Amino acid sequence: MDETTQLDVRIEQATPATAHFVDCLRSSFVVKARVRVSMCGDCYDFDVDSVERPYEKREQPCADCVYLSKQDAAVYLAFSGAKLVGQVCVQMDRNRMARIWGLRVEHGHQHHGVATALMNTARDWALARDLHWLRAETQDIHATACMFYRDYGFTIGGFDRLYLQATPGSEGETTIIWYLRI
Repeated sequence: MDETTQLDVRIEQATPATAHFVDCLRSSFVVKARVRVSMCGDCYDFDVDSVERPYEKREQPCADCVYLSKQDAAVYLAFSGAKLVGQVCVQMDRNRMARIWGLRVEHGHQHHGVATALMNTARDWALARDLHWLRAETQDIHATACMFYRDYGFTIGGFDRLYLQATPGSEGETTIIWYLRI
């Protein structure tokens, strides 16, 4: 139970029995701001700039169900009562880091500790496998996600302005890579 908001959140690892919940969260959101990454001494930092004309961004759904049967990955689901309110995927990558992706919280349930509970679970998964780094990617149009990662303790390790150029609908976006030593 989150003491601040009184939102009762239950996290469980997705299994074949709960696979129908995986990938069911929203795949669109309104872009109201963008992140601008810059150097600040020896580190990267960012500012948030509002966009002149907010727009809806539709993301291509991922087939995260394929990770349910992998030994080096897990999908975690967050429920408030019987309602699915969040999801995160975690996988050991080739550098012995835990790669985080697909962290999503349903509209109306943001800022209630759901993302933190999911990230804590992913962190615990990594530590149980003797992985001491988390790696995540966001795009500059995900200002809320960038603020979450920063507030959780991640630092920007770099960014890539060209990675999404071949992805229809994402051509002008910048990928931001985040790291956290745990």
